[in-house]
Amino acid sequence: MKLLILTLLIFMDCVAFPAVGLELIPKGRPFRLTFADPREIRMAITFDGTSKINASIGNYFSILGIRNENNPDWFFHLGLEGAGYFTMRQSEKRFPLETADGLFGFYIETSVGSCQYQFRLTHISAHLADGSNDGAFPFSRETAILRFGYLLNPDVHLYSGLQYIFNTTPLVARWSLQLGGTGFIPISESKIVPFGAFDLKQKGDAPHNPSVSLQLGVAFGNPPDLYKSFRFFYAYFSGVDPRGQYFTRQIMSHSLGIEMQI
Repeated sequence: MKLLILTLLIFMDCVAFPAVGLELIPKGRPFRLTFADPREIRMAITFDGTSKINASIGNYFSILGIRNENNPDWFFHLGLEGAGYFTMRQSEKRFPLETADGLFGFYIETSVGSCQYQFRLTHISAHLADGSNDGAFPFSRETAILRFGYLLNPDVHLYSGLQYIFNTTPLVARWSLQLGGTGFIPISESKIVPFGAFDLKQKGDAPHNPSVSLQLGVAFGNPPDLYKSFRFFYAYFSGVDPRGQYFTRQIMSHSLGIEMQI
């Protein structure tokens, strides 16, 4: 009902102001993807040095878009997102599934020139699979996320964010802070473009802080939007385990990965 009311209000605004255009099922999303965030919505697989395979399978779907015909640098999206995060461990010649975390939510995003704004409400639950030797416990969270992004230039994106867990099992501290960025280094007409990304989180629910995630790699193809390219990268992570069932454990990992936005 609230979503319907919001849609009607937006429609009325568009009728009242002809310069504002309403678009159903727009492509992309205004807030750029944050590559180094371990819980970004993505399609990626990484192989780390502890004989584990981490797979992320996710996508987003913008339902409603608004553009200002007089200012093409301003646009707004309302959409849905979902992802699954899976870990497989090596056992002899097999890779049994160890953990499965599922996320879904909705987002409201806008881009105004070089500035980007994002609000998300997400639900995530975490589970152990039959390939795990540990004991599971109930894990479920609903989180409100507010982030601000800034484009230093078309190839460099910086962002910061604040997260508040408004419903959680088990009970934990609720506030977290985030800071990160992604940068590409285009080389003339080369089809291979180096890039780097970092993500820092000060998590209230974690006994060890901060969590540091780094990526260094190359994007292939050099399309107009490098964020939609096929990428190969090295990743380093140090901090609390992103997987919900192990959220109190401190880990450090080195891995190689591939990623492609769909």
